[in-house]
Amino acid sequence: MAKPRKSFGLKPGDNLTWKYEVIEQVGAGTEGEVYKIRETTTGLTRAAKLYYKSKNANAKRFARYARKLDALRDCDIVVKYLHAEEVWIGDEYVFCLISEYFEGAILEDFLKTYRGGRMPAFEALHLIYDLTSGIEEIHARKEFHGDLHSGNIFVVRRGVFFSLRTIDFHDWGRSSAEERRADVLSIVRLLYDITGGQAHYKKQPQAIKDICLGNRSDLVLANYPTVFHLRAHLETFDWE
Repeated sequence: MAKPRKSFGLKPGDNLTWKYEVIEQVGAGTEGEVYKIRETTTGLTRAAKLYYKSKNANAKRFARYARKLDALRDCDIVVKYLHAEEVWIGDEYVFCLISEYFEGAILEDFLKTYRGGRMPAFEALHLIYDLTSGIEEIHARKEFHGDLHSGNIFVVRRGVFFSLRTIDFHDWGRSSAEERRADVLSIVRLLYDITGGQAHYKKQPQAIKDICLGNRSDLVLANYPTVFHLRAHLETFDWE
């Protein structure tokens, strides 16, 4: 059995079939790599996600993933899926998802623009509100994300607002209330982390502590059992 591929190793200027030219690699994860690409016929910029796993091992999951992205295309926080295809790289066919290219920074890189790599409380709450509102749209369709972290959220800042896109949804099987609650915990954990984590938690304003609740899952879910409850709190809490 062939060993799992570690990297596709595509470089700027490489061709991805006759349709696309690689501009740069913009991300990588356990499932595959994401490249910024250019359509050769139109010059338009797109994104391509290439999957590491073999065709036989990944076909059903890949097709299910594409269908779900298409079903969620009107959710603002979801990267807009365009089409899927197989591309020949090296000595094998690889599944490839083509989507919009979102001009933003990955959140983990965006945080590096802040002193100490952590966001001030007020800005962090703005970002988390936008993320919560976006995930609420997904949950309203009885779907979930399942893998929210600072490495798969793209951020563009416009004035005091943030525009977000998220990628790399996890397991497109049947969604359950438990899986949607896990998204709530991930959002709260993100707030905890982007404001400095344990090292800075004691000095956070009460507005942050009232959401993070010491990063205790039981307390978080008791207060915010759904993203609706979390979003409602973010819209109505009193700033002290």
